[in-house]
Amino acid sequence: MRPQQDIEEAFDRYGDAVLRACIAAGLSRADAEDALQETFLKYATGRTPFLTESHRKAWLLRVAINGARDLQRRASNQDVPLEYADCPRPSRPEDEVSSGVCTRMDVAEALRALSDDQRVAVLLALGEGYTAPEVARIMRKPTNTVYSLITRGKRKLREVLGDE
Repeated sequence: MRPQQDIEEAFDRYGDAVLRACIAAGLSRADAEDALQETFLKYATGRTPFLTESHRKAWLLRVAINGARDLQRRASNQDVPLEYADCPRPSRPEDEVSSGVCTRMDVAEALRALSDDQRVAVLLALGEGYTAPEVARIMRKPTNTVYSLITRGKRKLREVLGDE
């Protein structure tokens, strides 16, 4: 087990980034917080030696994204009662729609329109500031594929948010 000071330092530095990664992976706030806890539990009990701070951050983000996908997989395998199967979304006030301002809800919905790989690539590149080669290493994909994912993801976000 890692020392408590090391765990607290990692959480203070990277907790927000891990939470954002989980939300961007499509989890609700509550599920994202669960994935955050699981990620830091794995960090606390793990024995992976980290060569640099960026290695530690990349490891935490990769574990969080994998955990988010696992949570989604588990949730999709569960039966949902019929009365909850097709709940309509609450409508937004008309003045908010016509204002032309994107809210967090708009961005979250736009991110859900992306494929899993596009969402992760866009989040890591634009949200966390990683370069495409770094994202490629984290996602275990070819660099050119990551460039394509980011480009297509940004294009789709512009379409969904109406910025074209």
